[in-house]
Amino acid sequence: MERKPFESMALEELWQLHTLVNDVLAGRLLAKKEELERRLELLKREDKAPH
Repeated sequence: MERKPFESMALEELWQLHTLVNDVLAGRLLAKKEELERRLELLKREDKAPH
């Protein structure tokens, strides 16, 4: 995607950019959530381990 000031972008270009940013952020959020859930599960297992 070509870089230019937002003010000079057409509505369709702005919407495409919005969609792209939204998709990228959703993917990053999902990956982070999965990583945190994995780490939480490891902590739970450590907590249950006999000492």
